[in-house]
Amino acid sequence: MVGTSQPDKQEALARILYERFEAFHTDFISVTSRAEGRFLAGDWHGHRQDAFERLNLHTDAVLDTVEACRAQLPDAGARHAWIDAQRRYVEYLSDRGDLELAETFYNSVTRRLFDVIGLDRELEFIWLGPTALPASDDTGPEHSSINVHDSTVEAVAAILERSPLGPHFADLARDAALVAGRIDGYLDGTWRDLDAIDMLDPVFYRQKGAYLVGRLRWLNRVSPCILPIVHDDSGVRVDATLLTEPAASRLFSYARSYMHVLSSRPASVVAFLKSMLPVKPVAELYTSLGYSQHGKTNLFRALYRHMEHSNTRFEQSRGAAGTVMAVFALPSFDVVFKVIKDRFPPSKRTTPEDVKRRYRLVFGYDRMGRLVDAQEFENLTFARDRFDDDLLDELRRDCSRTVSVTDTEVVLGHVYTERRVYPLDLYLREMAPDRAVAAAIDYGNAIKDLAAANIFPGDLFPKNFGVTRLGSVVFYDYDELALLSEVNFRALPVPDDDLDEMLDQPWFPVGADDVFPEEFATYLRSPPIVGTVFAEHHPEIATLDFWESMKQRNRAGDIPDLFPYPASVRLHHQYAGHQSSD
Repeated sequence: MVGTSQPDKQEALARILYERFEAFHTDFISVTSRAEGRFLAGDWHGHRQDAFERLNLHTDAVLDTVEACRAQLPDAGARHAWIDAQRRYVEYLSDRGDLELAETFYNSVTRRLFDVIGLDRELEFIWLGPTALPASDDTGPEHSSINVHDSTVEAVAAILERSPLGPHFADLARDAALVAGRIDGYLDGTWRDLDAIDMLDPVFYRQKGAYLVGRLRWLNRVSPCILPIVHDDSGVRVDATLLTEPAASRLFSYARSYMHVLSSRPASVVAFLKSMLPVKPVAELYTSLGYSQHGKTNLFRALYRHMEHSNTRFEQSRGAAGTVMAVFALPSFDVVFKVIKDRFPPSKRTTPEDVKRRYRLVFGYDRMGRLVDAQEFENLTFARDRFDDDLLDELRRDCSRTVSVTDTEVVLGHVYTERRVYPLDLYLREMAPDRAVAAAIDYGNAIKDLAAANIFPGDLFPKNFGVTRLGSVVFYDYDELALLSEVNFRALPVPDDDLDEMLDQPWFPVGADDVFPEEFATYLRSPPIVGTVFAEHHPEIATLDFWESMKQRNRAGDIPDLFPYPASVRLHHQYAGHQSSD
């Protein structure tokens, strides 16, 4: 029997990699393409199912590819064969517009196939220098420009007509006039003129919303111009006009689920978004488009690039110390790292596997602007001298199953990363009274939004919530998170006598899943501003009726209207029912 030659092996490996990547991305696009039909049919549950299905495509394809490649790798010289296959793989990719996604797919397969720890500069696609996104100031295949001339109304009408949703508007002329009025009012006194409105060609879909995404342009100035579209009993219509960087940033928040966007060149879409959202990391923009694995790649590269050009050390994060997680960060990098501890105190009725399960739940869930997205990494390595001594002591003492510390390096076997936010308990104490009151009010709104989405945080204390750059309150501690359907909300029994109330332990039986909302009135009054604000704005949170009604709504399949903009910016104030978590 004639054996397969080495060149044939390399070709076979490259073909497997390319064909499996192509199949994965074809499936990704296929699921994404359903979004328009779901939106026009009002099939919100179907869209949720699509979103969940799409999340698992990359991991499933990588695992399948690993097994297929393992069968082809020679017993001797596997590394050399893989390096040669990589060169051939690159040739297959030369004409693709999604080269960066193909590189990430290859790296994901490589790290699993060779159990890579840290960086392997021979096997992986690694570039820690600057990266140029495609130029976005000229009209390209992913966006087009509408000259404004003397009529903003005509320009907006042209935008609506050209969009894939154009034929479906209930009253296009009315919406164009309303949008143009907002744009003219925004520009009045700010810019001398408006040259054009650049619009991305694909429509962005998420939950009950569709979004036409563009920017206003005058000379070298740009400003977002995003038109949220809704479809309800009144038909398809423009619901709002988002014209500022903060408003656009909320749309692509790391506390929201991923968009469904049909694009053959995702890098061009990211470049366009980056032009009007300069503060938003490229990693988050890719993730917001549904390319979460490539978002991880960009975060990974940004972190190591930052390490090469800084000298700050990892240290324990501000805020209350975690009992389940060790939480730390580089002061100069806007991300926190969370490692599960080896042991939990008796008060925590959970296990490391339970914690991982809850993080997986959040990853696949509608985060509605209130749950911080977490990226999961394995086998990251850093120089030991980049860690603060106190943090090293904590990691060695509490996380020895997950973290290895040698004389020269620290290996994080399993770690979650999240965008750093201002811990709410510190924010309420350290900020000016008006900002603290606003945060306390939004804290209650966050609890209500989570309940509307069938989420019970478990631990409602402020230390488990944070405040974003734009002032929104989000939840980030998932070790006790549960679905409302898993929680047994109960009324507090009436004591038979005063002695019952004086006991250290409950005088009545309490199940593992029992929660008594009336106790929240006692728990949620520290710092004092929380008790005051909740008594005025959110008294229902401490009632059994509120939580039971939320359970009933979720059991009935209700999907709340939690859009990423306030009702005050809506164009049609006569339509009710819109909620915002921002």
